[in-house]
Amino acid sequence: MSNEQDSTKSATELIQPSINQSVAAAVQSATDLLKNISTIESTVIGVASAKWLAEPLNPAYQDIINNAKDNIEFAVKNLKDVGEAGASVISNLQPK
Repeated sequence: MSNEQDSTKSATELIQPSINQSVAAAVQSATDLLKNISTIESTVIGVASAKWLAEPLNPAYQDIINNAKDNIEFAVKNLKDVGEAGASVISNLQPK
């Protein structure tokens, strides 16, 4: 192995823990976002559903419920995207 290959391997090995930690922090933040949005939007859905039952002819409640569901779907997709991106970064650093 040449000195250049040794240097490259050493650099990769040196940055690997920092990259792993950064990816883990990003995934944790996306997980927290999903948890928080799910909590809020589940409450919104519950309240809007109760009000819709009291006023079944008011279509605004259906829009509120659909928007809340869209927000939850966004948070789920965000977590998936962050996880996949993080896995790709880590995978690309692995020795080939």
